[in-house]
Amino acid sequence: MRARPSRPDDPADDSADDSPEALAAAWDALTAQQMRRRGSLKWTRHPGDVIAAWVAEMDLGTAPVVGAALHRAVDDGLLGYMPADLALRVRGAVAAHHRERLGWDVDAEAVSLLPDVLSALHSVIAHHTRPGSPVIVPTPAYMPFLSIPALHGRQCLQVPALRAAGAHGRPRWTLDLEAIGAAMADGAGLLVLCHPWNPVGRVLEGAELDAVAALSARHGTVVFADEIHSSLILDPAARHIPYASRPAASADLTFTATAVSKGWNVPGLKCAQLIAADGARRAWRAQPHSARLADEAGVLGALATTAALSGEGLAWNRTVRAYVRANGELVREGLDGVEGVGVTVPTGSYLAWLDFSGLDLPDGVDPARWFLDEAGVAMSAGRAFGAGFDAFCRLNLATGRGIEEQTVERLRGAIARARGRAG
Repeated sequence: MRARPSRPDDPADDSADDSPEALAAAWDALTAQQMRRRGSLKWTRHPGDVIAAWVAEMDLGTAPVVGAALHRAVDDGLLGYMPADLALRVRGAVAAHHRERLGWDVDAEAVSLLPDVLSALHSVIAHHTRPGSPVIVPTPAYMPFLSIPALHGRQCLQVPALRAAGAHGRPRWTLDLEAIGAAMADGAGLLVLCHPWNPVGRVLEGAELDAVAALSARHGTVVFADEIHSSLILDPAARHIPYASRPAASADLTFTATAVSKGWNVPGLKCAQLIAADGARRAWRAQPHSARLADEAGVLGALATTAALSGEGLAWNRTVRAYVRANGELVREGLDGVEGVGVTVPTGSYLAWLDFSGLDLPDGVDPARWFLDEAGVAMSAGRAFGAGFDAFCRLNLATGRGIEEQTVERLRGAIARARGRAG
């Protein structure tokens, strides 16, 4: 393999020393200017001196072992359609990862490739649920979950989360199981279960998953489990429990979608995986449109997947999780004492959920728009995540420490200036 060109202006992309200490030092050194030069969607959407903290994309590069695999493929000219032996390796690696790391005994035969999680959701709604049946989406929710059902002539039933005081008085978001059960009883054909939960960052617990499984079995409702953030469990005391691994979860009614795209920052490489067993697997493979999705998975994404799930790739991911967790604590400490601001930092994912309902903003003003204009920080608007969340914003934590510190300073400064003007 030819040597990679050095990028002295972008220390996260290429470092000879990939120890946790060296990686953290490189990430600490990142600047907004370097990110803009990188040219990603995240950093080019908003021109000028704006800190990009909106779309779910990391600023921390990817694991060296993943980068090396991609360089080898380019050097070798492996850029065509998916070879059968590579597809088999990916399926085996994904199955082994779930068995060995997540405690779910997955057979490689249960794994199908596809370009991304949303293509799987489209197919499940269109071809693997009762025609015309509504789709249940607990909110706040990843934005496409709210719009995709309508593309298939289905009603989207938003079920707002229950909000209670958790540890240290901070918000704890839970599924409204009673409302979900009522929607299933009324004929809903599908529940979209985001686990870990984007944008509130919750890792659902076994009892919650069991309750969902019992409702699914009782009403014959399919569950689509989006577990793309399962590789981003930040709290060392927490663990990801795959929904389909629960004894009560019916294999005939369960589709699980996952990918390494978030945990290793390769969403543009287009290789996600759908895991389905028994009746769900047979239905998926028998349906021509669903089966053909495997043909759309990318070779580079497949290579990235196997490299990410290697020992070296998993070690890099552990370093990322510790780093992002520290960023979350920085944001919590920086904003906790600001009157009118509520902070939910994630247990799983790199996405914080900020409540600005206590701020005295002008009527009708979107907090995301206001902070973009007043602070130069681009966050995702809460209204996009479901009805009733207009006062919220989603903040991406997967950036360098210096950038995160600047983000907190800008948010605090904008609030202080507004209160100074009001006083």
